[in-house]
Amino acid sequence: MLPACSLKNTSHGDENRHDWFEQRRDFFIRQLFDDFFAILRSFQTLYLLYLGSRESESAMEFDLLAEKNAGLRSQIWDRLTMMVGTELNKGPLWQLKDLCHRLWPEEEQRAQFEGSLIDWFIGSIFHEAMKLKENIYILGSYGPTALKRRDSGSLGGGAQNLAHVLDVSTLVRRVVLDVHSQLNQLAFLFGRTSYLLRTMLPGLSANVLLVRLLAEREQMVFDLWSEEREALFSDMFSGRPEQGFCVAGKGYLSGQWLPQARMMYEHALRIDEHCQEARRQLISIADKTRHMDGMGEMDA
Repeated sequence: MLPACSLKNTSHGDENRHDWFEQRRDFFIRQLFDDFFAILRSFQTLYLLYLGSRESESAMEFDLLAEKNAGLRSQIWDRLTMMVGTELNKGPLWQLKDLCHRLWPEEEQRAQFEGSLIDWFIGSIFHEAMKLKENIYILGSYGPTALKRRDSGSLGGGAQNLAHVLDVSTLVRRVVLDVHSQLNQLAFLFGRTSYLLRTMLPGLSANVLLVRLLAEREQMVFDLWSEEREALFSDMFSGRPEQGFCVAGKGYLSGQWLPQARMMYEHALRIDEHCQEARRQLISIADKTRHMDGMGEMDA
């Protein structure tokens, strides 16, 4: 048993780690969205490879076990390996699952229903991807060989009889059906998670880092939610989309990225030419730029 002082120190250390994480919660929420965007892109590429291969043949003729589809199995395996990783070398999906557990720990999920759903969906995506990865490994390593040996009759008498009793073909075909089902299930889960993340955005309008990310990822926002940034910010900021661009500009200013900040405030003015915050900040940015230019001339 640990001494009382040790238990006290351990508890104090846990509180410090929790406080450190909570102080940076906006950063980790922003990371959640950014990582999800990247993982979704990776899965979409994988899923389109699968759908493209199926479209080249009729649904009845498509055979994932066929030798000509060995490359497809290999590509699916490679992408899943990059997404999931291993326990010793966690991939982005594994890390995202762990991040969700930290953002919405089990003991706090009753008070954060949306967050608990995101945690559940990301966890479901992770476990479905793990099962799919295992099945792709089985098909690539054992499936074609098992079927070929059974069909060729190269097994010995006793083994041949055992193969027929076990019906290797049926077992392998079931794995193939599981792969088809798991790929479609992953597509469904990614879609539901994307929808949930979108519904959370109005409650995250004060997160400057996240708003800046959304302003930067214009194409991703459109591809994911079929919305322009103006429409997205209008929903997040109670019908005032210019405020979204001002918040993004504020984020850039905090890092002294003046050109990017100027672009955001100019965009806000194009939406509302009477936006006083945008006007004030553009004047300030112009003054800072002239000052920096003057300092550069003096140094020269």
